[in-house]
This record gives sequence, C-alpha cells and structure tokens, in this order.
Amino acid sequence: MSSHRRGSFRGRKRFYRDTFAPGGSKTDPLNIEIELTENPEEEKKRLGLLDPTTERSKKRKVEKDEKSEKPAENSPFKKLQKNQYNSPRKDSRRPPQLSKEEKSAAENRKQKTEYFNKKYRYGNFDRYYGIRLNPGESDKRLSVFQKDWFEHKQALDIGCNAGFLTLSIAKDFSPRRIIGIDIDEHLIGVARKNIRHYCDHETEVSGKFPASFGVQFGTVSQRNEAPRSFSTKFPDNIWFKKENYVLESDEMLDMIQPEFDVILALSITKWIHLNWGDDGMRRFFRRAYAQLHPGGRLIIEPQAFDSYKKRAKMSEELKANYSKIEFKPEDFEMWLIETVGFESVEKLGVVGAKSKGFERPIDVYLKPLHPKTDAIPLGYI
Repeated sequence: MSSHRRGSFRGRKRFYRDTFAPGGSKTDPLNIEIELTENPEEEKKRLGLLDPTTERSKKRKVEKDEKSEKPAENSPFKKLQKNQYNSPRKDSRRPPQLSKEEKSAAENRKQKTEYFNKKYRYGNFDRYYGIRLNPGESDKRLSVFQKDWFEHKQALDIGCNAGFLTLSIAKDFSPRRIIGIDIDEHLIGVARKNIRHYCDHETEVSGKFPASFGVQFGTVSQRNEAPRSFSTKFPDNIWFKKENYVLESDEMLDMIQPEFDVILALSITKWIHLNWGDDGMRRFFRRAYAQLHPGGRLIIEPQAFDSYKKRAKMSEELKANYSKIEFKPEDFEMWLIETVGFESVEKLGVVGAKSKGFERPIDVYLKPLHPKTDAIPLGYI
C-alpha cells in the first residue's frame, strides 16, 4: 500500500514557494487576476512584469503591419484594387468605353457647337427677333422713341439684324433716309428682302424690291459726294448694307465727318466689347460722336457686364478679350459725357420684352449744338 503511494507521486512536478508565473502568488500561481483587469498590459508594465525584449518586438511588428497596409503616396498602385487572383486591377470607377455610334454623336455635337460659335461670334443671330418678340408683335422699343427725333432726319441703325426695327422706323417715323448696317452679309440680304413685306398693297414691286428703287445707297460715309435727293416716303427712304462700324485704328477717326441726326446702337455693345476689347468699344463711341450732326442723338441699349461671361466662352479670342476688359458698361455714361463730349443723357428706362434677358435700359446721348472746337482730336482721346 505504501509502495503504491510512493509510486503514485513519482514523476510529478513539485511546486515550491518561488515557482510561480510572473506576478503570481501561492493563492494565484498563474497570476490570472491581472488578466481580468481592464488593461492587463498596462498593469504588467506598471509592475515591471513585461520582458523589454518581447515588448520591443511586438512594437516593431505592429509598425510593420501598419506600414504594409498603408499604400505609398507616390506609388502607381495607390488606387489599384486586387481581384480574386490577388493581382492588381484598375479602378472600377473608370468611365465606360463609348460605342462607335456614341463617339460619332459626340463628335457631331462638338462640330455643331464649333460651327455655332464661329458663325454667331458677333451676336448676329438669325432668329434674334423670333426670340425677342411674340409672333405679330411690334417692337416695344419703338414706343419710347419720339417721332420728331427721326422725321425728315437722317438715321443710321448699327447692327440692324434682319431689319425689323429699322423698317418700322422708316415706315412710321418718316425719316429722310435711314440706313441699316450689319456685319453679317446673310442678314443684310434678309433685311433687303423684308422691305417688300412692309410695303402697302398698292406699292408696285419689281422682282424682290419695290419698283421705285431706281437708285441704290452708297457707302455709309459719303465724304466726296453731295447729299443725294431721296424721298421721305417709304420704301424709298431705306436701304441696308454690310459693314463693320468699328474702325481698324484710332487714326482713321480724323477722317469721319458729320452725316447723321440719329445713330442707333441697340443691344450690340457686348459684342463689340468681346470682339474688339476696350479700345474697339471706345473707338466705336468716338466714331458715332464724330458722325453725328450738332444736336444729334446716339441711342444705345447696353447689355449688363454679367451677361458677357457666357458668350466669352465662344472662342479663345473672346475669352482673352473678356479677361482684359476694364471699361465696364457702368463707365460708359461718365466717359461719353466728360471725355467724348456729349452734352447730356436721357434715360428712357427698361423696355419690356418676350424674354426677360432682353429687358435692358435705353439711353439717349445728345451732342451739343456747339461742340467744343478746342477739344483733343478724336483719334488721340
């Protein structure tokens, strides 16, 4: 019996007083209590139970894992994902490839946009009045014009487009003559054809024009000829011609002579500004002043500067001119009076239109009856 007991304890490990786990005790040899605390590692570190070598090793391992998970900022594979074969693949957000038909449609849209921007860069829209007026409606701007400004006078309409307003003035206000000019040759052709549509039924028509058109108008500036005798009766008092009113240089201003009693520049200042910049805009105003008889009127309908930005995107040239503009529409009034020489301005207010974008103020500048003779020549203002 005793030998059996002796053998039963043979080979067993005996626990002595100091054979405990780090921090252990006789009642808790494996130091389990420390593992039940909220932060065992911090508690072991506080009691000095951690092996410094083991701690450093763990720290290095954590840093290495974090570094391997974080992609390098300049790595070409930064945004690449991995597929099921653990190989990199491109970002799934890449735009889909267009079909042949889609590419063709996109190219057609691009070409149409380029054609539109090139054709209408001067604001010479062939459907201008269709957008501005309701069908059969007369131009409301006529209601703020006074007949005596035009009756038996000589008038010039710059940027006349298809000629609707010019024809209405010629027929209703009885000017001695009125000439409509536009930079677009096609619009001038349309305006000429529109003359017969404004004629009364009893007016004799020969071909596309009234039979009374035995004499055609010459250039806008008739410097070397005596004034021709034209009837003030419509349609003999109107004609249209293609011309760019902005001169090539300031020196050419010295050759301009008074010729008109009224000059209209309605909704064209934005396009002059975008195509010829501040210099072209000032040159335009100087020519208009020089071409007016004393007591003559310049009637303008300036577009607001905040409307320039959209149309400036039509070409790189317009965009460049737009970025350099310093002579804003709000500066026109002071400059025209104090620098150019107009005597006063009459504000006719904002005239209603079919589209709110066409509701713009109309200003009438009056040239003095006795302009200053000691003024600086126009070409050097």
